[in-house]
Amino acid sequence: MTDDAAATCNGHRLIALRVDVANVGPWIADLDFESDPTVSGHVEIRVGRSLTLVGTVTSVMTGVHLEQRKCRVIAGAGGWARGVTRKSYHNDAGVKARLVAEDLAREVGETLGEFMPAADRIGVDYVRQAGPASRVLEHVIGDGVPWWIDYAGRTCVGPRPAAGPIDGYDVLAYDPRQRSLTIAVDEPGRVRIGTVIAQPPLASPQTIREYELHIDAKASRVVAWCGGGGPDRGRLAGLLSAIARRATDGDLWGKYRYRVVAMRDDGRVDLQAVRAGAGLPDLRPVQVWPGVAGAAAELAPGAEVLVEFIEGDPTMPIVTHFAGVAGPGFVPVSLAFCGSEQRAARQGDLVQSGGAGCTCVLTPLAPVPGPLTPGTPYLISFSSSPADVGPLAKPLFGAISSGSPWVKL
Repeated sequence: MTDDAAATCNGHRLIALRVDVANVGPWIADLDFESDPTVSGHVEIRVGRSLTLVGTVTSVMTGVHLEQRKCRVIAGAGGWARGVTRKSYHNDAGVKARLVAEDLAREVGETLGEFMPAADRIGVDYVRQAGPASRVLEHVIGDGVPWWIDYAGRTCVGPRPAAGPIDGYDVLAYDPRQRSLTIAVDEPGRVRIGTVIAQPPLASPQTIREYELHIDAKASRVVAWCGGGGPDRGRLAGLLSAIARRATDGDLWGKYRYRVVAMRDDGRVDLQAVRAGAGLPDLRPVQVWPGVAGAAAELAPGAEVLVEFIEGDPTMPIVTHFAGVAGPGFVPVSLAFCGSEQRAARQGDLVQSGGAGCTCVLTPLAPVPGPLTPGTPYLISFSSSPADVGPLAKPLFGAISSGSPWVKL
């Protein structure tokens, strides 16, 4: 190992160093020391004059063999694999993605750098589940947004800085089947995700998406993978994600937003998907399961509803939820209970008694001589006998003054 390529950790000489750098997530370094120094916690790895890496020793992956220490270092504080507790956020103006990310970073000991999520605000409410901090971070920054840890140990969110072609290297091998490229480099610190390797004998330029940096007593070289695109997670992470997707192929779990297009006479509803990115088509017709026994609503066109799939079965969609107060279509066209077709009257509604063809009879509760007396209670009854009424009979109007406290229509 030449002095220009000499590698040290906290000043202690290394005889071998391997750094794995994926497009998404932290870099990982495996260190072989020349002797048995005491190293733990926060460390600095230096390679020649051009490369410094800041990370944390993983205590469960370190040890000594034949008086030679070997250990693994995780980028930054090594905290994104740690678990975090549940926590809720609310802001009527929208919860800031950076606020949630900063809370996460502080709790696991990490430091944020450049931060460019899919959206600055993630909604009025955000409910953080207990679990790995990295899972929460990925949910907050948005689908398809990469996160990574730079050599200085800072967690960055968003595209990596542009990295153009470099010089001072030799192409040692290239396998177009695996998109695997091996190069010898004079200054390993110049190699980055996005670096373009374009010199012969390559038939076409190759862009590095993931790489391993190997430094030992003989030389420094880079083994790179040049497949995929900018936001790809890398070979191993991509494979694990594909396996997870394959394990749940065909199942639809969760709730999906739809918009009412039309109601049918049998109570089923035609729906339009609100977000095309969910990957679901428009649905027609779909049964409504309102979650309240005996209730049926005629939904207003444009109302938003949530659709679920019974037991995750894509052949069994049902409408289960409706927009809340002030939401699109909160008030339905009509609402029926227990299959009744009778119209319901509400407290304060106008009612009519009598009218043409009816006569009104006032009967005092106690015998009262003479004509009607103010302040005296009477029973009111009506007759439909034509002989009891004249052509100018008028109906009796009033308003409902009381009702059930348990039902609001």
